[in-house]
Amino acid sequence: MSLHPEERRIAVLLRDLIARKGATLEDLEQRLGWEPGRLKALLEVESRLSFDEALEILPLLDTAPADFFAWLYGAPGNEPPPSTLYELRKQRAMNRLFERSLRAVRNAVARRAAWKREQGKSGGD
Repeated sequence: MSLHPEERRIAVLLRDLIARKGATLEDLEQRLGWEPGRLKALLEVESRLSFDEALEILPLLDTAPADFFAWLYGAPGNEPPPSTLYELRKQRAMNRLFERSLRAVRNAVARRAAWKREQGKSGGD
């Protein structure tokens, strides 16, 4: 499944809040009345997390939706807890690094293909 960077950011922040709370996914699923494995699938972006699902999870983490989305989108004067901020910045940096690496690999493959074509042309002379 192709995931949107925002889905990744939401999942990272939710996972961090769950870890800070010291809750287990199984406990949260039970309290929510969800089938086993559903929360894990949502957090690993195996299935799409809806706005309603996020709103169901947040009260169990003692987090107001306004705070969650302010942390997520960096509302001025409303910083998330330090480890959450670190995780979000780390994820953004990893996304940028991955994109740069992907471009470098694609460029290298294109140069190699051009070189091979050139070698094929000059080899027949």
